[in-house]
Amino acid sequence: MPWVAVPYADEARRSRLNRLYGIQGIPTLIVLDSQGEVITRQGRVEVLNDIECREFPWHPKPVLELTDSNAVQLNEGPCLVLFVDSEDDGESEAAKQLIQPIAEKIIAKYKAKEEEAPLLFFVAGEDDMTDSLRDYTNLPEAAPLLTILDMSARAKYVMDVEEITPEIVEAFVSDFLADKLKPEPI
Repeated sequence: MPWVAVPYADEARRSRLNRLYGIQGIPTLIVLDSQGEVITRQGRVEVLNDIECREFPWHPKPVLELTDSNAVQLNEGPCLVLFVDSEDDGESEAAKQLIQPIAEKIIAKYKAKEEEAPLLFFVAGEDDMTDSLRDYTNLPEAAPLLTILDMSARAKYVMDVEEITPEIVEAFVSDFLADKLKPEPI
């Protein structure tokens, strides 16, 4: 490796780093800035999605398109997932634009309190991975479909409406954060 690394034999230092950064498995790649602040905990996913490292150092995006390589993030905590019909090429991008201001607002609010945002935000199109996720969580095939999935709590929250608007997304997120929604089991 051409970069500074902790020797595998240095178990004490590895253990401290695991506790400090909440590392639960390997391989894990956490990217830090020059002050030691976390840029991303998803370095491994970012490398897989950006092999030529054009977007390095991979500052987090407020809204991600759900892919095979980043689906592991669904296990990190509650995730808002907006399912869309990706047969319409512009629909996925339009969905990202719809939820991005809400995601940015939530992220900024928690960053100001020096806390991690309580939700990750995804847009999911029609593909095999999305179909598997729908099957696993027993979600209807509707599109658009607004959900919050909390895999660790084995809970889902579903808003099945004809049209997803920024107001609907914001109210759904606010109700979730205020613990006003009733979870359904996954």
